[in-house]
Amino acid sequence: MKKVSTNDTGKRTLFAIAIIGFSAYFGFTPLFNLVDGGIAAAVIGASFSVTFVIILTMYLLNRQTEIQQESKKSEKVFEEKVSIYKGILSHTREMLKDGKLSREEIVALSFSAIELQMVGADETIEAFNSVFVEANKIYQSDDNEIVVINESQKMEIYKSLSEFSQECRMDLGINEAILNQEIFDATIEELSSAVRGKNDLSKYKFKKKEYGKGQLVLAVIKDYAKEKNPTYAELSQRFSKIKSSQNIILPASEVIEKFENSKSSKKRYFMDQKDIITLSDQKIMVSNQWGLDNIGYFIEHCKKYEIKIEKS
Repeated sequence: MKKVSTNDTGKRTLFAIAIIGFSAYFGFTPLFNLVDGGIAAAVIGASFSVTFVIILTMYLLNRQTEIQQESKKSEKVFEEKVSIYKGILSHTREMLKDGKLSREEIVALSFSAIELQMVGADETIEAFNSVFVEANKIYQSDDNEIVVINESQKMEIYKSLSEFSQECRMDLGINEAILNQEIFDATIEELSSAVRGKNDLSKYKFKKKEYGKGQLVLAVIKDYAKEKNPTYAELSQRFSKIKSSQNIILPASEVIEKFENSKSSKKRYFMDQKDIITLSDQKIMVSNQWGLDNIGYFIEHCKKYEIKIEKS
């Protein structure tokens, strides 16, 4: 037997009310004229009123039932979403905690993805897929049953998880806007610092001089600008984001404006006068946000252009 929903019943009742109203307008006036008042007219009027009230009450009760059912369903779905989202974050936390990735953990992530498809919004599912794809890529990169996750790989998963949590926040209706990019970058920066632990003091050689991570990037960009004399567009095309959470280079005026409008006192670019690079069309500043999680990507990128960098 086909199940009739309260929504269908409500629609039918509303349609019945419309029919009765239409009939009353076109049919009851001649009827009242026919009986010519008196008790008969009163009985007809009372009967019509009672019938109309009963049908209207049925409609209102159906609507109330419908609203209550939708409310209960929404509440259950909300609770299920929160449970699944928290479970995913808890599972990935344990996965990253020991710094190792096993087949069982990949399978568990697979089931999380399937659970998510049941109640999650498309954007939330897509965001989690980035986490799953990154974890699976790490696991498939090694033939061992248990694969060690390096610091750089951890940061990629953390970034994907942060984007996933933003989508969860929007899907749950906690906020209708994506987290401000500046707040997101600051969060990723702190995560990176936490993942790295104590400051890494590794040194790198470039053209017979030793540099720390940030100074290395600054030295390479300065040297390239001096030798090639590029425009900002040309330099930006050559040194794009390269797995960094922010642009490697930006016009000096833009960096200064962002810094002055920011609530943070932390400088994320080399802003001293001696570090500002003058190109053929404008002055630029170089990002100082470099650590173990992203310096390797920069060094690999430099190899494409035969820029030799060695670790001391």
